Amino acid sequence: MAISSATKSLNYLFISKVRIKCVKYFLFNPDVPIHLRGAVRDFKEEINAVRRELTRLEEIKLIKSESRGNRRYFVLNTEYEFLPELKGMFHKTFGLGGALRSNADKLGELQYAILTDAFVNGNKLGSQDVDLVIIGNIDLQTLADIISDAEKKLGREINYTVLKGSEFILRKKRRDAFVTELLMREKIVVFGNPSDLIH
Repeated sequence: MAISSATKSLNYLFISKVRIKCVKYFLFNPDVPIHLRGAVRDFKEEINAVRRELTRLEEIKLIKSESRGNRRYFVLNTEYEFLPELKGMFHKTFGLGGALRSNADKLGELQYAILTDAFVNGNKLGSQDVDLVIIGNIDLQTLADIISDAEKKLGREINYTVLKGSEFILRKKRRDAFVTELLMREKIVVFGNPSDLIH
């Protein structure tokens, strides 16, 4: 399988594949602390390489650490100044966002694919716990296959909503509560132009 251009960009940008694995872990598991040996086991990399990258990430304050007993645990620093930009890059490259982008041509007329605040940060979207909003004229079976594969990897159900482009525009004009909250809250637009989404 050819390496995607997004993955290639990150490989060139970050140089170290161990660093990419570390950053990906903390962005995709923001509430799950990990210790050095656990990281070595999860990342399947040499202990010295993992230790070096964890130290670097702590130096730039992307992660923070705390001691518990004789172990030092590392966790994402949610106050990191470039966190939104990093989240955007990694969610567009890996996981559900990466799968949607790499299969966009098979999905039909995909206008937008949006990972909600609920998916990215664990914050519910109003009364609805929606992880993903898809806008366009979509091949629903292809989408269901992509979602199913992502659910197996995540180990949990992904709640998603599909809106036709015309329905989205109408609901936006009517200031529909769900659409309004979606637009106002933090989100990652993994496919489509974010500025066109609002206007």
